[in-house]
Amino acid sequence: MLKKEKHSKNFSRPIVLISILGVALGVCVIVLTISIATGFQNQVKNKLLSFGSHIQIESMFQSNNNETSPINLLNDSILSIDNEYGLEKYAYKSAIIQLKKSSKKENNEVEGVLFKGLENFQNNRFLNKYITTGTLPKIINITSDTIVLSRNTCKKLNINLHDKVSTFFISNGKPRQRNMILGAIYETGLDKVDSKFGFVDIKLLKKINNWGLTLSTTKEFNADSSFLSISVNNISKNGSFLFDWGNNSIVTNNKFQFSTKKDTSIELITYEVNNSKDQNLINIPDTLTIIYTSKDKEIHFKNTEGSGKYFCGGIELYLENFDDRNQIKSEFKKKLGPEFKVTTIDEQYQEIFSWLNLIYQNVYIILILMIVVAVVNMSSALLVLIVEKTKMIGILKALGIKNFSLRRIFIYHGGMLLSVGFLIGNLLAILIITIQNQFELLELPQENYYLDKVPMAYPIFSIASINLISFLFCFIAMILPSIISSKISPVKAINSEI
Repeated sequence: MLKKEKHSKNFSRPIVLISILGVALGVCVIVLTISIATGFQNQVKNKLLSFGSHIQIESMFQSNNNETSPINLLNDSILSIDNEYGLEKYAYKSAIIQLKKSSKKENNEVEGVLFKGLENFQNNRFLNKYITTGTLPKIINITSDTIVLSRNTCKKLNINLHDKVSTFFISNGKPRQRNMILGAIYETGLDKVDSKFGFVDIKLLKKINNWGLTLSTTKEFNADSSFLSISVNNISKNGSFLFDWGNNSIVTNNKFQFSTKKDTSIELITYEVNNSKDQNLINIPDTLTIIYTSKDKEIHFKNTEGSGKYFCGGIELYLENFDDRNQIKSEFKKKLGPEFKVTTIDEQYQEIFSWLNLIYQNVYIILILMIVVAVVNMSSALLVLIVEKTKMIGILKALGIKNFSLRRIFIYHGGMLLSVGFLIGNLLAILIITIQNQFELLELPQENYYLDKVPMAYPIFSIASINLISFLFCFIAMILPSIISSKISPVKAINSEI
């Protein structure tokens, strides 16, 4: 008889422990699933932002899918948006890179690359993360001849850091060669995207595309002469100009003189008369300052970037909050009108973002299944407890305990068991996340998943929300077994052999 009672007392313990363990494992899987899904999204998104941005604005009239048409930055709508948000300027242009000479190969191979011209490399916090060798170029007033290529491209072409690279662009239907220096190598792990992109100074692409007017001068100086002669050379598609030599003196002559006996400072401004509609160059000047000192008989030219500074291939915006992109896109489209195309990062890389969305769909399915498992576990454990405590329930009811109070006892007990399970599950998940982030034990085939390690984030808000929702569902599910306890007859319960 004693053995039977002892067995009866210990009957629920292993079942309750198993239920707690089941809840803990379910919660652990839920947290890890959210962590991995968020980790994938964050890392892949940050890699893509090295090539694009949250929002990009380009001309609607593109001549080539891989290249950008010039945007006039003096456009009133563009100016208003730039003043409000602070936009980054860029341009795209296709090029062919020639293989470095190798004794092993008779013929030099070539590789096609889409260059993205940047105004400031140092401001691109996303690209900086993935530089494996070298340093990003510091953009100054002089056009930089430094390029940044992916590790994949460098391997294919046998190019090493600081090598000279023959680069061929197409301008006005003719090839133009530029010898560039490889200043840095990057690797994001997105092989298809890495192989496509390179980075270069945006001023180089502006010059190759002939965006804007260019003003240059030649001087004829004789120390014994009392006059200094200046000739002005201009480059443009149509070649028809007016020159402002200062003091509102508009002349068409490209030569002038001034006295060598006094200090002189003149700002030359040139305007294109016959505007080309394709170039949109109306009333956009190019300037050059000429400074002459009579004491030392020295002349200095202070060049500007030229009117090309008023053009770019597109403008982009990096947001603090990724979720604001669609709202700001709608705002931009209203301000800019039909002349401009506004796209978000997920529209630029639809295939990759569709894959990320598919991962999240699987996450929702796993979450539902794990919640169902947790609900069944805790309901089963509570039912076992009620069955085991049938005689006690009968005694309590015989003593006059109310049904509500009886239900509250079992709900409270079930809530404690549930809390233990959730606590263990969350602690276990945090431990796994910490170990993976520290040691990166779980690996992935990069060609399929864009990453070589399983990424794990810890989005506190998302995990806390899921924990709360799961706990509420499980807690509500325990009400049914507690109702069963209140329906037990006192007489039958007392006479029960359990």
